[in-house]
Amino acid sequence: MRALPPNLSQLGHEIVRATAFLMIPVELLYFSIYFYMKSCRRTYNILSLLSIAAFWIYPYTAPISCGPVRALQNFAIAVGTMKILDIWARRHGLPTYAAGRRPSDWKLPLLLLTELRYESFTPNHVRVWRNQENFSEPVQLGIHVAAFAVLQSFPQKYPTVLAFEVLLAIYIIWTSMQMMVRYKSSPALFGPLYLTDSLTGFWSETWHNAFAAPCTSLAYNPLRFGLPKYGVPVAIARSAGVMGAFSLMAVFHIYALSPLFGDEALTRVGIFFLVNGIATVAEALVWGRQKHWLKTAMAWAFETALATWTAHGLNIPNGLSKIPWAEVCNGARL
Repeated sequence: MRALPPNLSQLGHEIVRATAFLMIPVELLYFSIYFYMKSCRRTYNILSLLSIAAFWIYPYTAPISCGPVRALQNFAIAVGTMKILDIWARRHGLPTYAAGRRPSDWKLPLLLLTELRYESFTPNHVRVWRNQENFSEPVQLGIHVAAFAVLQSFPQKYPTVLAFEVLLAIYIIWTSMQMMVRYKSSPALFGPLYLTDSLTGFWSETWHNAFAAPCTSLAYNPLRFGLPKYGVPVAIARSAGVMGAFSLMAVFHIYALSPLFGDEALTRVGIFFLVNGIATVAEALVWGRQKHWLKTAMAWAFETALATWTAHGLNIPNGLSKIPWAEVCNGARL
């Protein structure tokens, strides 16, 4: 049997190693939630601290040299950290199970751990319940895969083409993963991208909201409800909360992508989220909830221009055919 290229073999081995060592902080996090629900607050606090420490020493216990795997490792560390802090921020009022009969004592913490949007709980961060969705997720996945395939036939030297391909690739990868591992009651992660009618609608109703929970508990709520206590007008506090959420996502993406991209590219990624936050706040101030074709046109023009500028600085391969799959672990940061 023909052996795999060395880089692909390294990729596989390092994914296995990274996944195995990831189980240590994840198990600590699970048991911290378990003991919290058993009203063992001291044990919960200790296990939460151990879990967050284990996440951050994880790169040293399982050193990874392959860039894409290190990016996944950073992604796991960031997601795990946000989950720990999100649970801590909600410790005085965890979401309540609302999907029927209460699960067993071992399963309920597992659901709290694995449901990023708390789909089976209330309050949660789903746009609409799965049985109320007015579109078919598999059909939408097929439409977006077709759009991505069509874009592959375009000249790949144009950053705008690359920007839309990145957008669609994220949709396709996340939706495919969601359809394979989600719970039966989990609603779609995305709405149809082509139905976006505003920046506010894009970020709150169309784009995935997998990290809406930590963005709310760790960034939006502290600013939205904390600043008015010091005399800041509610409107300004609300805008600051939105900017806080976008800032958190900027930091998250910069950290997760740091093994793959250089400083200039990471700066553009951060600016992408911060400018989107500013534009979303401005749009809400000018248009409110009003729907208008001009609002939609301006949103598409703005997002396309900003995404094009961001993609231009990422130095990503021009199309799938240009990705050096056999050397995937050898490349320097882009």
